[in-house]
Amino acid sequence: MVNRPKKFYLMMSLLLLEICLFSLPSFSIQKSKHPFKIRDNLQREVVLPHQIKRILSLQPEITRILIALGQEKKLIGIDYFIHRYDHLYPLLKPRLRDLPLVSLSSESINWELLLRLKPDLIFTSPSETHLASSLQKKTGIPTLVLSSQGRLTSLLEEIKLIGQWVNQEKRAAYLCGFFQDKIKMVVSTLARTAPLQKPRVYLAFWSSLTRTPVDYEPVKVAGGINLAEELLPEDLGTVGTVVSVEKILAWNPDIILLHGNYLPEERKITPALVFQDKRLSAIRAVKNKQVYYTFGFWYWWDPAQVLVEIMYLAKIFHPEIFTRIDLEKEGNQVYQIFYSLPHGFTYLQQRLKWENGWSK
Repeated sequence: MVNRPKKFYLMMSLLLLEICLFSLPSFSIQKSKHPFKIRDNLQREVVLPHQIKRILSLQPEITRILIALGQEKKLIGIDYFIHRYDHLYPLLKPRLRDLPLVSLSSESINWELLLRLKPDLIFTSPSETHLASSLQKKTGIPTLVLSSQGRLTSLLEEIKLIGQWVNQEKRAAYLCGFFQDKIKMVVSTLARTAPLQKPRVYLAFWSSLTRTPVDYEPVKVAGGINLAEELLPEDLGTVGTVVSVEKILAWNPDIILLHGNYLPEERKITPALVFQDKRLSAIRAVKNKQVYYTFGFWYWWDPAQVLVEIMYLAKIFHPEIFTRIDLEKEGNQVYQIFYSLPHGFTYLQQRLKWENGWSK
């Protein structure tokens, strides 16, 4: 093995940070005078209106970004998911709880209500591949498909672009700077302890042992290796795929992460069930009791939640390095900065009740 100086590892870690934060996003904007022309996640070219005063967001990630930018007054309607399942949504601005639901649990659209609301712009999710084109064709309203899709670059670009569109460039720049500073803290801490032994990680998401994301940069930034990153997503507009139990056994991960955003009574897969599954008994993570919850996507990302998740994963992957991170203090600061919720992370811990704790 070649002995390399710590400076080498620091440089490589900072290069990794640049790859994660400054690589190409999953959508592109044409540099031109307003109105902007943007190519979205589904490679649809959409021209934005001159003024954006009324926004219908059927994409929870975008809804959260608009709230973080202080532009919740522009929201005129929301989707069923964020109303029914988002844990912190009820704690946010009071008027948000009264916004009309335009999409239902079946992802069907209340067309009459949509037309009555008269939005200037509609946001939808890339996982609903035909919805945006259908909406725009039937209503003539610009409909944009945006999601970070597991990439931090795209998440930060979304914040900057939406900030520009709603005249909140300074707030967007502040949030992105805060986000990047926290990530730099994690990456530089890892670099100072090089050479680093990165754990090999398998993520079981979406209430299934065998469904896993092929793109999930928080694992990489926190100093781990996503074993599924060699694979392709199963469908356009998604980042997930399905693997066999045999494939998981062959990978033999050091750590298994379970999708933990579900409430205790809604979870179909838990650390206890993984430990009891005889098929998995030979896996290193199971033998060493290294099975944890993590946040994962919650109908795409919450920008505050994913930032806390990176620090949380760093403590799991490298507990001896990140002993000084007070996760509750850091988490509450993040939720205060993004949503003016000083105890947002504490509330989330109490609501989710992860039985194996929040860190080692």
